[in-house]
Amino acid sequence: MSVRSRQHLSLPEEFVLLSHLASCKVHGSARAVIGCAAAELGELALRRKLLVRSRKSKMLGFDVYRLHGVEIELLDTGPTGLVWADALLAELQQHCSASEHGRVRLHWWFRRHHQAFSLHRAALAERGVLRPEPGERTGLSRFPASQRHCPDRALRDALIAEVRAAGSEHRRLDEHMLFLCDLVEAVGLSKDLGAPMSLRRRLDRGRGVGAVESVPEELRDTSSALAALVPTRDNDARYGRPRV
Repeated sequence: MSVRSRQHLSLPEEFVLLSHLASCKVHGSARAVIGCAAAELGELALRRKLLVRSRKSKMLGFDVYRLHGVEIELLDTGPTGLVWADALLAELQQHCSASEHGRVRLHWWFRRHHQAFSLHRAALAERGVLRPEPGERTGLSRFPASQRHCPDRALRDALIAEVRAAGSEHRRLDEHMLFLCDLVEAVGLSKDLGAPMSLRRRLDRGRGVGAVESVPEELRDTSSALAALVPTRDNDARYGRPRV
């Protein structure tokens, strides 16, 4: 039985769990905030609630995506059974209805949604997947120490094993693991997890062949667009400087 079926972790919850290192620190706080907002949209895409649309072309057999004008297209606003997801769908519906083209710019959405990481971290802490602990004081003594969250080691290790297997050449990628692996790569977390994607897997991913062929093209494109717009550095100013 997989780690997801045991714990019923959504994509943003998996991302938050992996972002908390064994030291209890968060890997790349600014990237983690935007990455979690992307993971929320990814979860909705996996549930066939939305797609992310971007212009795509082929170059030497590889898919090339334009990062300007990437948009969220809402497909279905029916309930998901997740409170946060239903609230997100309602907000998206409101903005799509007010938009001239019935879509929402992804860049604009990321600039507005900096609360996702804290929301899912709190939910995981409530379920015992993350354990809050006092942080270390880093400045003057009058400033309170920031709280750290230590991950459930067994659960995190099991999820890391899945990501490692998915990045190798020995496992066919399902939709969920494709989104998770793309986000882990985008924020530079794969190195810390010891789970870099193999060269063969990267080439197949770029061409849309091999292990990713079973994933519908629209979902592959959505995952690629989400990952491409996640900052690669914490000092990236595209979305301000959010912190967790």
